Formats: sequence, structure tokens, C-alpha cells
Amino acid sequence: MKLFKTIFAAILSLAIFCGAVSAELFSSSHYGWTLDLPEGFFLSDATDDGLSYFFEHDFMKVRLAIKIFPRGKFQRNDLAMEDTLNKLRADGEIDGFLWRERQVSVADFSFQIPGNKTAQSGWGISASLPKSGADIVVICYADSENSNDVQQFIISALDSIVIEESDWRKPGIITSYAFPTLQKKDIAIQIDGKNIFTKIPAEASDSANFVIDREFSVLTLYSARKNWKEAWQRYYRLIFREAYSRMDDAALDIYNALGEKILNAENGGRMLELARMLLSWVQDFQYNRRQNSSDFNDLASVLQDKGSDCDSRSLLLCVLMEHYGIKSELFISREYSHAICGFDLPGKGARIKVDGTNYLLCETTAHVEPGLVAQEHSDTGKWIGVDLP
Repeated sequence: MKLFKTIFAAILSLAIFCGAVSAELFSSSHYGWTLDLPEGFFLSDATDDGLSYFFEHDFMKVRLAIKIFPRGKFQRNDLAMEDTLNKLRADGEIDGFLWRERQVSVADFSFQIPGNKTAQSGWGISASLPKSGADIVVICYADSENSNDVQQFIISALDSIVIEESDWRKPGIITSYAFPTLQKKDIAIQIDGKNIFTKIPAEASDSANFVIDREFSVLTLYSARKNWKEAWQRYYRLIFREAYSRMDDAALDIYNALGEKILNAENGGRMLELARMLLSWVQDFQYNRRQNSSDFNDLASVLQDKGSDCDSRSLLLCVLMEHYGIKSELFISREYSHAICGFDLPGKGARIKVDGTNYLLCETTAHVEPGLVAQEHSDTGKWIGVDLP
């Protein structure tokens, strides 16, 4: 702990940001990276130059290491990864691809710690940091004999890296590697009597389900632990992150199609009218939960009314309203087995205040106006707010 405090105060610019019920974020303000790691990781060692970090986990036998290479050390970030693996005397493969118009690398590898007969296996990513120009390499690994059991956990940790602010609303590096956006497909939806023609990425559902299933496997590890709330919050936050930019076209086309009615609303009530129309739209969706362990419908399918429930409908509305500049919050409740959404909008009705914002609540599974929720769901202390990135 003394080492950690020294690093925090003087050397590493490492910060842990915690909201009322938010997960830990490990971040370097100097170099410009953030990791939204699964709960339970802790910094166990670091170098005095602020270029190397080593994390362990409090109940998973998984280790994560970060190495920063100053600007100019390597001409390409894949060479930084290669150098890291060479120093570990690791066997593996490195594959580069274009992620958000940046060249990044993904690696899988195995190695043996000197003096330790236990083989290690894992994955790694490398990228150049826009803020500082440095290269970052992040590797996450476990004993090879357990690597298959923890692979989803490892990938979740690596996929959580953010290297600039806009990454919070884009699919992570590994998700993008597995599901690159190559083509879009046409879809048609109907809102408030209007036929709206738009596009979504052809792989939107597959990509979303990749993240949903992966993150659900991580979430279940925390069901009986004291930080289950934080793990639950992270689960929805990563689903939101993956889906947000894949809804860009749909959000714009919906707004344009409904624009005339929105503009005719009274001054100050235009966004409230938009929320009312969108809420009425999802309230008519067919109720049909995804028949698998995660029990969550991907938002691309929900958008097309291919089955949904309270949490997927609510998260879809949050994605759309955030596109329109309206601060949104997902609220979940284990006691109620239910989810609702809230928006920073004017209007009368039920609200929940989170960090100074008083959110107008919206119920997606009953035909009610914004601000109306069931009496049996009115205890605000039983709702957990999910802060969206």
C-alpha cells in the first residue's frame, strides 16, 4: 500500500475514479490511457519511471502488465509488442489491423517465468497513445493449464482499454478485431406512424452478442461477492460502449424522420416530446428475452423489434437519447428484477437524482407517459444507477 500511495502521489499519475456505485478505472493522465477493468484488480508493483505497471486480481489467478514505451522508441507499435514478447522469451503470434484509423496489434502468446516451471498463456494488445505519442503494450495472462477457463476474463480486461475520450463510445480493440465494420445493411422501422429507412452494420448483432456473452461470463463470477453491484454496472457499461457507434445512422435517421413533430412541440419541450415518442415506440415491442444464459437481447435486434425486455429497451433508449445530447442513465434493480431509464429532461413525474442530475424516469414495459412508474417499483433506494460513458 505504501508503494501504491507513493506512485499515486508523485510518479505515475495513476488515478482511481469511483462514483457512488461505479467500478474502478485505472488511468494515467500523463500518457492518456484508461483501463475499465473487471472488479478486483489491484496494482501490486510498478517501476519508479512510471513506465511499467503490474496488476494482480484478488480472486482470479490472472495477471496484467502494462509497459509504456516513450515516443520514438519504436517506429511501429507492433515492434513494441514484439520487444515485450522477446523479453519474456515468449512464443506467439502478432497480428496488426486498423482500429479507428489507427494501426494496432493483437497477440496471443505463451511463456515460462524464469525459475518457475509453470507455463503461462495469454493475450496482449499494443497501440500508440494519441495524447503522448508513446506506445502502450498491455498483456494479460494466467497459468496455461487454466487459460481456457479464464480466457473470457482476460479478453474482457484487454478490451476495456481507452486511449482517448471518444473510445468510450466505440467497440474495443479485440471486439473490433473480431468484428470489423465492413458493410452495412438496410433496415426499416416504424415510429409514431412513420416508416423510417436506415442502416446498421451487418455484423452488429454478432458483435454485440460476442460482448454480451463474454461480459455475462465475467459478471457471473461476482454474483456472491460484495462488489456485485459494481460488476453489474460494468456489464451494462461495456454493452453500451460496444453498441453506441453502431447506432449512429439509425439515431440520425430517426431524428430526421421525427423532426417536424419535435419542432412543433412547445419551446423547451422538444426533447421531451422526442423521448415520449421513442418511449411509446419501445413499449409496443414484442416481449421476448434471448434464450441463453445472458438473457439479454442485443440492441441491433431490439431496434428491429426482434425481441426485447426492460433492460435492453431501456439501454436502447439511453443510446438514442445520448446521441441527441440528452444525459441518460440506466437504472437496474435486483430486488425488483427490473430496469428503467432516466433522462435529464423537464417534466413532471418520478425522478432519481444521481451525482447532481435529477433523471426523469421512463418505464418501457407498460404504456405510460414519461415520469410514471409502478407504485411497487417506487422505492428509489432499490435502484442502481449505471453511469454511461
